[in-house]
Amino acid sequence: MSVTELRRYKAVKSQILAERGHRCEACGAYAEHPHHIIPVSETGIAAELTYEPANILILCDDCHALMHPKLRNVAEWMIGRKDRYRALHRM
Repeated sequence: MSVTELRRYKAVKSQILAERGHRCEACGAYAEHPHHIIPVSETGIAAELTYEPANILILCDDCHALMHPKLRNVAEWMIGRKDRYRALHRM
């Protein structure tokens, strides 16, 4: 990813967080992770779909881990699950 692409991606992420807030679009917990509905692995990092807000969900650690189960080990997922539980019960 070039510096220009990275800046553009960060700008889109900031825009989405400003519009939607820091709430997981799956469970409502605090969130800051953008997740591509149509994966970048399918479209390529330079594709316009990478920067399309309609293709991006904001997810918490736990829900993002559920979308990418092979990227996290079980111990990390369980820690995220505890944090999600606490966040949901503060609402």
